[in-house]
Amino acid sequence: MQILVLNGLAAKSNVTQVYCVTLLFVAFLKGGFSILQNLLKNNKITFHYASKTKLEIINHLLNLLNQHDAGTARHSYKVAGMAANFAIRLNLSVSTIDDITSAALLHDIGKIKIPPHILNKPEKLTRNEFKIIKKHSQYGFEILKNIKKLDSLAEAVLCHHEKFNGKGYPFGKVGQEIPLISQILSIVDVYEAITSDRAYRKAMTRKEAIQVLHDGRGTHFNSELVNFFLLGGE
Repeated sequence: MQILVLNGLAAKSNVTQVYCVTLLFVAFLKGGFSILQNLLKNNKITFHYASKTKLEIINHLLNLLNQHDAGTARHSYKVAGMAANFAIRLNLSVSTIDDITSAALLHDIGKIKIPPHILNKPEKLTRNEFKIIKKHSQYGFEILKNIKKLDSLAEAVLCHHEKFNGKGYPFGKVGQEIPLISQILSIVDVYEAITSDRAYRKAMTRKEAIQVLHDGRGTHFNSELVNFFLLGGE
């Protein structure tokens, strides 16, 4: 079974014509897991993609994530669709839209190193479990930094949990120290997460989610980006 990433990216035909070539056919594949070659060594995951295209590598990584935790894979897929639409509305360049969507698809790839019982725990996480969860952005950075065709996305993935007021992780970056792609991912990631059912809580309504984003302006998020995101009716 194949699930194609075709999530409402027809906002600008001149953009999507180019865009389809690179990212619209990223799929989650059930089966074919042997295509992916991965080794666990020294607590790091090393990938061997000598002749794979960027699209194929992303597809294989998503397949790996889907095998590890299907819920995280679905979340990544939804975030990518929202992020691409948002980037198109921001009138960013085609290459930047490509990077944003690729980073969105892979923003949680580091969770392949987080135990599923922690990812799907129905109760509140302990302090130690939360520390483990927080490592996923660093794990994602390490994975992407070691894949030549994806290494340019590593910093955006590393910083997608930074907050505009400096109280995020892993580094406590402030304001424009945070890469633009990470600022965009932060908004879309939170919105998708809180409007979806999770093991530990029910989804918020759209009205409640909008209030969360509104309240986070200038602290969690870039205020201007939040305002523009909400204008789009997300």
